Amino acid sequence: MRDLLFSVPWYLPTITAIIGLALLVNGNSRQNARLRNAGGLVILLAAGWATMSYLVDTPKEICEKQTRQFVRAVADREWPTFDGMMEPGVDFKFVGSPWQIEGRDNLSGAVKADIEQIGLKSATAADVTAANKGNAITVAMKVWSNQDYTLGTPLDSEWELDWRDTAGHWLLHEIRALRVSGVKPEEVRGSLHAR
Repeated sequence: MRDLLFSVPWYLPTITAIIGLALLVNGNSRQNARLRNAGGLVILLAAGWATMSYLVDTPKEICEKQTRQFVRAVADREWPTFDGMMEPGVDFKFVGSPWQIEGRDNLSGAVKADIEQIGLKSATAADVTAANKGNAITVAMKVWSNQDYTLGTPLDSEWELDWRDTAGHWLLHEIRALRVSGVKPEEVRGSLHAR
């Protein structure tokens, strides 16, 4: 219900406003004050609904925005922002392999070393979608990155990030790498420092 109120697609309030306009015009042409007033009220409700949806972010929208910010923090090497978005006990897993890194400090150190090693130039999150999963919000995304290691050829990868509400702030609880440009997890790990 919260998503319907605060994360509504633009076309729903637009359709509602068009219905209200039709009622208003029809009531005005028939000189029916009730119909005209009902149309005006529907238009006001549609405008309020659209405004509320625009101004209020749902937890899913917050997590989607933070996911984009998290990717930018890695690409721009904004380490205080990067570290501040994770729980102390955050985990990294590469799905389909035993590769795992536990804890914010270990993960932060590994990411810093890895992006310097590959010469990361840029990273952009695309196809970002969020879904409620129990007490967490899982954000799935595709990341396009450009690095020296691939001689400027962009790589695509797929990720899932689990965000949890911790004392009023959404923090990363788990990061899962699903796929890196069709390369096996062992090959990715082997090209980086041993972890």
